[in-house]
Amino acid sequence: MEGFDTQSRIAVLENEVKNIGSKIEEMRGEQKEQHQALCEKFDHVSKRITVLEKWRWMIFGGAIVVGYILAHVRIEKLF
Repeated sequence: MEGFDTQSRIAVLENEVKNIGSKIEEMRGEQKEQHQALCEKFDHVSKRITVLEKWRWMIFGGAIVVGYILAHVRIEKLF
């Protein structure tokens, strides 16, 4: 009787290990999907930041040009 009980316990444990293995594989698949989605979002955000940085430097350069012109042009001569 004891051998049968041990065999049934072993069978139950083997079944549980198989179930855990399949759940782990399922979780790995979900993790890969989430990783891919996050990478796509990071790429999108990176592109947007690059555009904003370009605009920032363009505005900064334009402000320097306008400041230089205002500093070297006499307002009295314009009127």
